[in-house]
Amino acid sequence: MPPSLFPLDESLSFLLYRVNTQGTTAMRKALLAAGFDLTPEQWGIMAHLQKTAGMSQAQLGEKTLKDRNNINRIVNILEKRDHIKRQHDEDDKRAYRLFLTASGMDTLKKSTPIVLKHLKKRFSGISAGDLAALRRILEQLVKNIENR
Repeated sequence: MPPSLFPLDESLSFLLYRVNTQGTTAMRKALLAAGFDLTPEQWGIMAHLQKTAGMSQAQLGEKTLKDRNNINRIVNILEKRDHIKRQHDEDDKRAYRLFLTASGMDTLKKSTPIVLKHLKKRFSGISAGDLAALRRILEQLVKNIENR
């Protein structure tokens, strides 16, 4: 379809990108306003580690769709801030397992209500049925892309 008949700023892909970008920016601002110097990415990494302590960096990168350099950068920042710690993997001394520290658990616990409030606002006005349909459609899009 020629670009003149299909404006990119009206495409579904652009709208999905816009929702993600604007949502991430708004969540970052909400966290900063509440006194948390965390990006949504960093918060997500910490939430994954709370759920599955001891993941390797590679596993965490796969789970969060972060490439090796990006996950390493985020882990380094969180480690520097004493939110996570690395421990050598007993089976593979070249690998590290990641864990939340007490400070990280406390920060996650205190920041989670901010994130939940933001998400509630983001999805306000959308029925549970529409959200379920959107989830199903997005999951199908992911399957379509992954099964090329």
